[in-house]
Amino acid sequence: MASLRRVVAWLDDHAPEIALATTGVTFFLLLLGLYTAAVGAGATCNETYPGCAGQLSPVGLTLPQFVEWFHRFVAMAVGFVILGNALVLQHRFGGTNASRAGWIALLVLPLQVVLGGTTVTFAGLVEGGYAPPVQSLHFFAAFAIFTALVAATAWAYQRDGRIGPNAPRTALTAGAGLFLAHLLLARDLLLTYTASVQTLYHFAGLLGFAALFAALCWNRGLSTRARTAAGAAIGFYLGETVLTVGMVLVTTPVELAAYAAAALALVAAAVAARADPGRDNARPAAE
Repeated sequence: MASLRRVVAWLDDHAPEIALATTGVTFFLLLLGLYTAAVGAGATCNETYPGCAGQLSPVGLTLPQFVEWFHRFVAMAVGFVILGNALVLQHRFGGTNASRAGWIALLVLPLQVVLGGTTVTFAGLVEGGYAPPVQSLHFFAAFAIFTALVAATAWAYQRDGRIGPNAPRTALTAGAGLFLAHLLLARDLLLTYTASVQTLYHFAGLLGFAALFAALCWNRGLSTRARTAAGAAIGFYLGETVLTVGMVLVTTPVELAAYAAAALALVAAAVAARADPGRDNARPAAE
């Protein structure tokens, strides 16, 4: 019993770090899923689950099959991590936004599992299963989980008194820099849009989004202009994402619209980062 109490106390003491780690592995899973789709490995397991090609072991799988098998393995592990994170946040920060966000991530998880199965496992059993609309819904469910975990992490650190007064502006500056990298990595703008470049493109975009969203969650020392510009940057980024994750056929007009949305997201993020903090010092968000 004493050992159990020590474990619980350790988990309570490290709840923000656990939330951050959960967000980190979910971020990795998001990128892994995007890479799996980019290399065309999603439907290579012959409609078998939870293994691949009728086996649980990765031994003997082709490279595309191994990529999909690894994606499934990581997804299963991350699901348990998200469950544990929700329980830790409930115990440490019960009744706060940090705990609520952790539970939201967990509640969206079953939908994500069903969409993932429809996309790759049941592709031949569900008409239109392996199709861009379903793949896009699979991505956006994962994105919703990631967003909830970013909020949970931001609020957990704030609730624990570990967010300095300059943290929101630092996050906005980081977000603007990442959105610049995101724009430069856009489809065929400067580089050939290989699977690796595509993954880096999403890496910069998702991390930039997380930085801006965390700053808005903290809502400390930011002017109305900064908050509005950060919200606009996130909106433009989401619009661009809709155009680039397979929901619509990529044509020249769509590609140009995606470039414009990425550029507008960058401009808005830069405005947020440079906004005068002295005009409207906001209260911290309710925790």
